[in-house]
Amino acid sequence: MIACFHIMLSIQLFITLVLCVLLLVSTLIFIHHLCLSKYWQSRNLPFIHPLPLLGNLKDLLFLKISFGEQFLALYRHRALSRAAVGGIYILNKPALLLREPELIQLLFIKNFHSFANRYEAASRNDRSGSLALALAKYPAWRASRLQLCKVFTSGQLRERRYPLMLQIAEDLENHLLKIISPANEGIIEVKELCSLFTTDLTSLVHFGVHAGGLKKGHSEVRKQTQKLLKVSFYKTLTFMVIFFLPHLTDILRIRVFPQSYMKFIKEFVTAIRKQRRGFQTSEKQDLLGNLLGLERSSYPFANHSDFITAQAAIFLLAGFETSSSVLALTLYELAKQPEIQQRLRQEINDAFNEKPSLSFDQLQQLSYLQQVVCEGLRMYPSAAFINRECTPLQRNKDFNFTTKHGQVYIPKGMPVYVSILGLHRDEKYWPQPDFFNPERFSSKNICSVVPSSYLPFGLGPHGCIGSRLGLLQLKLGLAHILKICRVEECSKTMTQLKFDEKSFIIDQDASLNLLMNRSIGRSNSSSTANLKPAARFDREFRQFLLGKENTTGEYPI
Repeated sequence: MIACFHIMLSIQLFITLVLCVLLLVSTLIFIHHLCLSKYWQSRNLPFIHPLPLLGNLKDLLFLKISFGEQFLALYRHRALSRAAVGGIYILNKPALLLREPELIQLLFIKNFHSFANRYEAASRNDRSGSLALALAKYPAWRASRLQLCKVFTSGQLRERRYPLMLQIAEDLENHLLKIISPANEGIIEVKELCSLFTTDLTSLVHFGVHAGGLKKGHSEVRKQTQKLLKVSFYKTLTFMVIFFLPHLTDILRIRVFPQSYMKFIKEFVTAIRKQRRGFQTSEKQDLLGNLLGLERSSYPFANHSDFITAQAAIFLLAGFETSSSVLALTLYELAKQPEIQQRLRQEINDAFNEKPSLSFDQLQQLSYLQQVVCEGLRMYPSAAFINRECTPLQRNKDFNFTTKHGQVYIPKGMPVYVSILGLHRDEKYWPQPDFFNPERFSSKNICSVVPSSYLPFGLGPHGCIGSRLGLLQLKLGLAHILKICRVEECSKTMTQLKFDEKSFIIDQDASLNLLMNRSIGRSNSSSTANLKPAARFDREFRQFLLGKENTTGEYPI
């Protein structure tokens, strides 16, 4: 009896102790939350009230919406509706959200050295992840970028990349003709079609390898990238830690790339390296050739075993996945608007004029094609948000700037975010922003676009290194698909897009099926191609894309 009494007493004491601990923890969380929620209020800045522990990311953390949609929701929040800059909370950390293009230029370009790093980070134990250009930190990032940018010059694209791209464009046409039924039409899942195209193109252009996905309908490269991008709760959680809790990546030993993918990349690079023995460096000036050439240079990471595979891993992924999604979604918009598609197909057919392919200059002169591509990138930017970490030049000194709300101080280590999707869907800059309208980018209207309100490739020194190649890839894919096919909606076409809530980039949640009708011969309507202003249009586009203060693409980095 006494023993039972002691047991009951022990249980009661244990329960009491647990309840006291829970009460203490809850009280500490509540006090911390109260202090945290007053952070921006005490600084006189508009802000969105946070939830305990979750901050302003509740819907993203519960997998209700995608990364891009979460920052779009923050951009559109009523608390920030009239603010040029506002305070937000990334979990339990205060952060800034920029909503004014001039401020974005001020911080990300003019004061680049105070925002030299992206906020996300890989574990220092994950050498492949931490050395990859997208996650490298200054000054290692600067040294890597200066070496890699040599591969993406306009001269390299014209002379070395474009002839290879035409080979894949021919494979794309042959693939379409093979899979479309003899009745001259077929329902195609366009995201997979576009993925095969961009995977083959990236593999050949960056690594000199014919992946063969379009010829065979599948390839080992495509298989590995599919496995890498297969959405799962664990992968989503991993990305959240990398992007929102980067200080925990070392503790949790988070890896950016799965070991199976890195094993494939290492074997892939090793096989190509063996194949290229005996070639002069100048004969293979693709991305991998450039990386292998570093082994004979004084570059600081030249002899690092993981550096080459890290860049190969990130460029293979970035080269195909982002472009394939934009290409597929642009085809979807063209299927919904046959008048726009007809005008574009007319320009394309007039340019081809029974020729099998277009020269580099001929493709660049298709002004309406460029307008369509630019509008596709506006509505569906691959990088729906970007960020920078405050890295002030002087230690223990905050970076500060002035707004209509007064002086804003940004301490070292604070993340600053920009919702690209928010800017691109803002009525202030784009009337009827949810409507697909290529006329926004006509030679007449492009001058009225507010600089830095259009950021499909980011901006400043951290902007996408492959932006020129990305534009060229999208143009070439659209030109060769629409040269032989007309895309239409069908019974399997979704009436409204829903973005994948577990995906880091803008990507549809379900299959994207379109009806493709094979075209025979050229249209009889008169030409609408306007080639004269094309060169001027391209120049003006580059100017506002890079920012008016810098039209060369060079930065003091």
